[in-house]
Parts: sequence; C-alpha cells; structure tokens
Amino acid sequence: MASHYEAPIRRPLVTGEKSYHDVSVDVAAPVEGQANKQWWIVFSISLAAFLWGIGCIIYTISTGIGTWGLNKTVGWA
Repeated sequence: MASHYEAPIRRPLVTGEKSYHDVSVDVAAPVEGQANKQWWIVFSISLAAFLWGIGCIIYTISTGIGTWGLNKTVGWA
C-alpha cells in the first residue's frame, strides 16, 4: 500500500517507483554540488561591485555630499 493517497483518475506525477527521498535528492543535487568556474567568475564580479559600492558610501560619508557635484543653491536658476 502507498504511503499517501493517490486519486484513481490522476496519472502519477513521479514515475519509476521513486520514493520521496529519491525525489528530494534529485531536486537538491544541483544546489548541493560544487560551484563551477562560471559561478566563481560571476561571484567575483558581483563581489567587486559590492566592494566598490561600499567604498563609495564610505567616501561619501567621510567627505560629505558635496562630492556629488550638486552645488546649486536653492532658489537660483
């Protein structure tokens, strides 16, 4: 007897006599595997962009928002 109820009019969603554990292993295998070369390249680029952004925030906080080049006073055209 099956461990869960299956409607008699529905075809089984998983064929091949697989258990829930087998399906979970098949689904999780790509995520739990080793990262490939392309992943590390994209991760390095995103890390560099993140560090650049943190550096820009630190520079703005340490020197002030005058570094943005918005030096027009209020009310002047």
